[in-house]
Amino acid sequence: MTTASATPPTKTVAYISAEFGLRTSLATYSGGLGVLAGDHVKSAADAGVPLVGISLYYHQGYGLQRIDVHGEQHLDFPRCSPSALLADSGVRLKLELDGQTVHAHAWRFDQVGRHGHVVPVYFLDTLLPENPPEWQDVSRMLYGGDHANRLRQEAVLGIGGYELMQALGWQGELCAHLNEGHTAFFACAMLRDLGDRDAVRRRTHFTTHTPVPAGHDVFDLEDVVRVVGAYVPEAVAKLGGESRVSMSTLASALADSCNGVSEINARVARDIFPDRAVDGLTNGVHFDTWVHPALAALYDRFAPGWRDDSHLLEPLVARDDAEFDAAFDAARAVAKAELIEYANGLTQLGLREDVLTLGFARRAAPYKRATLLFTDLDRLLKFGTGRVQVIFAGKAHPNDVRGRALVSEIVKRSRELRGRLNVAFLPNYNMWLGRMLTSGVDIWLNNPIRPLEACGTSGMKAALNGVPNFSVLDGWWAEGCAHGENGWAIGHGEEHRDDLRDADALYRVLGEQILPAWEADPSVFRAVRKRAVATAPAFSAARMIRQYDQRYYGTGAT
Repeated sequence: MTTASATPPTKTVAYISAEFGLRTSLATYSGGLGVLAGDHVKSAADAGVPLVGISLYYHQGYGLQRIDVHGEQHLDFPRCSPSALLADSGVRLKLELDGQTVHAHAWRFDQVGRHGHVVPVYFLDTLLPENPPEWQDVSRMLYGGDHANRLRQEAVLGIGGYELMQALGWQGELCAHLNEGHTAFFACAMLRDLGDRDAVRRRTHFTTHTPVPAGHDVFDLEDVVRVVGAYVPEAVAKLGGESRVSMSTLASALADSCNGVSEINARVARDIFPDRAVDGLTNGVHFDTWVHPALAALYDRFAPGWRDDSHLLEPLVARDDAEFDAAFDAARAVAKAELIEYANGLTQLGLREDVLTLGFARRAAPYKRATLLFTDLDRLLKFGTGRVQVIFAGKAHPNDVRGRALVSEIVKRSRELRGRLNVAFLPNYNMWLGRMLTSGVDIWLNNPIRPLEACGTSGMKAALNGVPNFSVLDGWWAEGCAHGENGWAIGHGEEHRDDLRDADALYRVLGEQILPAWEADPSVFRAVRKRAVATAPAFSAARMIRQYDQRYYGTGAT
């Protein structure tokens, strides 16, 4: 690992994650977990943190989405060789797993920071002819296959990840950041090497995202011992449970510190991990990745230096001179025009640039309630016809029947409402489309069941681009919302599910507050947009990585 500093680091942090969203072309992510991991690496590179990313390579990714004439989602899984996108690190591993020798090649991606610091990310690949078929499957698809394949994937990720670090070497003391329970075996392999649980705990930090116990991977103890017993003694595996091993519990037991990814998420996680302290450290987004070029040029002009100190964006809220207002409106218009042109090219809906455009794009999971907007169509049409249009995107896992049904319902509504209230569904949601959406709409809609939204980083990206949020008070928005000033809240933070109550709140705020602000003098909505931008610096990945380093890593880089 290279660094801009001549002084060798006293620590090296291995950041292990099942997903990394580094660029659109590298299909090693499915949603927020992976995109967050990518932003974490990018901000570490900018800040000069001595960090190494570790993951798996998935030759067929998470699937390319298409919608058939019946509105049903289909996923295609074309194979992409890692040699087309990554450098061969030259590292070859042999792992003794499930009584077999499993071979893994390590591919490398260098994330170069703003000041030249490099954070390498390594992707382990087992789709090799010398491996048994079931171990080749580890590197076929992200979250693909059955429960047994999931265990094998986590074995290669964690144990292979630690063996990778042994092969690479490191400077100073090796520390581990376990991003979700999928990565627990890395700490187990470290324990086998060091032989001292306290020493491992001092070097290990664990981040949990999943706010429901059922979302955490659990494997039978006998399966764990059979597959990874050469590296994980039964007594260590039992730290995750006597007969059923929770990977998150195991990770927690081997980590000295633990955090949830927002204040609410941390509070929920304390119920899942009642025997330990869980800090709140809210996620952030990498501004250089997610800002639209037109907005970036605007900020370069009126807030020079903002890329290194994003708080320089905050004074823009007070600017009301004609020059800035005209430039701000023009930049927003460029971002919206690009999105509308793209959406119309796919849908032939005739979406208009002068109509209030809501955006909703995220993984198609039932708790996110993508179709809440359609709860009372008569009411929605009464105030929304000709005044509102909506753009959706989202991909469901092929095994998620309810998620696929949500996609189908959105497509069905799009066809039913055409010409009255235009609803577009844009297929194959990915990082590229994510930036276009979060920068191009007028309002960013989010209506999960509180408190199930871990953080909701897409809303942070929207705010950075001058797009106000309209969201349930969950995740980051519970910390950042100033209702009617930088965006709007749906409800008052209620935590028992009531779709009718939340739909009523959505309609009331949209029809009685947001639309009047949109249709008033342009200065009214512009003021909300400016305050959205001023909110963004508190939710940057630069702030996030600084807090991780100062609280947990202790590398002294920030």
